[in-house]
Amino acid sequence: MTIGSDGAISRKALGALVMASLAALAACSHSGAGGSQVVASVGSDEITETQVNHALERTPNLKPDQVDGASRKAVSGLVEQTIVLQKARDLKLDRDERVMQNIEAAKRELIVNAYINRIADGAAKPTDKEVDAYFEANPQLFAQRRIYSFQELAIEVPAAQAKDIQAQLTQLKSAQEIADFLKTKQIPVRSSQSTLAAENVPQALLKRVAAMKTGQGLIVSNDGGLRILLLLATQDSPVDEDKARPTIAAYLLTQNKRQAVQREVASLQAAAKVSYFGKYADLAASAPAAATSAPVSTPVAEAAPAASVNLK
Repeated sequence: MTIGSDGAISRKALGALVMASLAALAACSHSGAGGSQVVASVGSDEITETQVNHALERTPNLKPDQVDGASRKAVSGLVEQTIVLQKARDLKLDRDERVMQNIEAAKRELIVNAYINRIADGAAKPTDKEVDAYFEANPQLFAQRRIYSFQELAIEVPAAQAKDIQAQLTQLKSAQEIADFLKTKQIPVRSSQSTLAAENVPQALLKRVAAMKTGQGLIVSNDGGLRILLLLATQDSPVDEDKARPTIAAYLLTQNKRQAVQREVASLQAAAKVSYFGKYADLAASAPAAATSAPVSTPVAEAAPAASVNLK
């Protein structure tokens, strides 16, 4: 992370500022384990600047003028935490079976995430050619980018009736006809309006939305019902390639990282010797399929297939 227009500070610079601010906090302190300066103690337990640095690293978008206050807050928080920790240890809660299980689970997750992050950090950066190709392939996001205003109708219908209701809605020609139809069928509906930039429209719908004219709409299957998106207005808001390049490069790098992790996890799963027992024995049949994917989140929201509504 580097210093940007918002004044956010890099971790390297942050470390230097932290050390300077802690020097004032702990002028009379001594060195603890590993040579890290001790900034406070609670009985025999010491709190070091390394712990404070770690706490500050987890503070997002910390600015230079906020470091001193954040350092003091971190020290106070660590002191309070240590006081409570000492009492918990006196009660032997650190030996409680549930607590030990939670500690082990957290440890496993931290180690796994550390390995996943190492694989992701090794992903290739996108080339200039790849960035150019993405810009050209997605005019709706850049050269032909628009701001869309929608009226959204959220309809609650049982799953068994959703297809039939959707088929009837596609035959209607106006917003009033839709309202009358829903009222006649006594179907609960919630209406709202929203304004979305192209990049905030689900990618699976964007090309269809970009081709719509004012007054047209889409019906989208949704958990627990249907959503009707009626296009009220559009506003052209193009983005040129020079401005778009950093965003495209960041997005493609995220894709590369996700794919690198997926390949690595799939490879590890394929090579692992896994056995299932008891009531879980049937999982063995689905294990090969599970090896083709990894639990990695995708940065782009996907949408269900949509039907068209032409309103006049």
